[in-house]
Amino acid sequence: MRRLATRGTVLAFALTAIIGVGAEAEPSTLRSSPEPAPLRGIPIRGQTGVRLVVAAKPPFVLDVDRGSVTRVAGVPSQKRGGLWVLSVAGRAAVIALGHWPEAKLYAVSGRAARVVSLGTGQSVAPAGGGGAVWIKTFRRSRCALRGLRLDGRPLGAPRAFPCATTIYPGGSLGLIVNRTRVLNPRTGRTVLRTRWGVLAAAGSKLVLAGPGEQFTLLDARRHTQRRFRSPGIVGGIPQPAVDPRGRFIALAFGDPAWHGGGQQALDVWLLDTKTAKLTQVPGM
Repeated sequence: MRRLATRGTVLAFALTAIIGVGAEAEPSTLRSSPEPAPLRGIPIRGQTGVRLVVAAKPPFVLDVDRGSVTRVAGVPSQKRGGLWVLSVAGRAAVIALGHWPEAKLYAVSGRAARVVSLGTGQSVAPAGGGGAVWIKTFRRSRCALRGLRLDGRPLGAPRAFPCATTIYPGGSLGLIVNRTRVLNPRTGRTVLRTRWGVLAAAGSKLVLAGPGEQFTLLDARRHTQRRFRSPGIVGGIPQPAVDPRGRFIALAFGDPAWHGGGQQALDVWLLDTKTAKLTQVPGM
């Protein structure tokens, strides 16, 4: 993962809020504004079912519909050290305490925010379907890859794994290693190699960072691809967020010094992997 971690931010059990807002945007009118502006979305109607796990100390769950806050019981309280929240396919989360490679991992799932200890690990990526995770562990200069369901049950015996190899979520295809290879984590077999690095995986579709300043939307099942130029007004490598249903990918472009003026900017675009259409999120 990129360690699949965003320190001090909020990660949702579902990406419904992002997708719902992005679908109403009008790209042709939004690009004209040279400066960042307040977000302009649509009113939330009815129940969203969205709950957010917040990387606070102590961490808590925010119920968007009720506006209530509940502390995540079962996660040790700490004043020092890192704390991250890792999304698991929009259905659950993993809270990581401490520092890699020996961060303590806790799965948070269900309406009651049940907490289960997953041991320690160096990096984490969700397994296809969101019911389990793959954890890269480091012990005495040796690394291994182990799969765990969110209730702590193993998916099988740990497999030896190169310590220099990075892991990223691969959607329904498996596990992305070192950005350009898709691995079946159960067998260790390579199922796909890509020419350019993988930015995100949604189902069986991959967004590749290339060629040049373009992106490639690759359908690994049908062996088809479509290319599009980077839509971001501001620079930087896009940080993706994937729809748990496997259709949409939010590409967030960031710039810590917008036009050299010292103002931070964020430009988020929603990619529909079914139609290859890009839509800018309001207020970017």
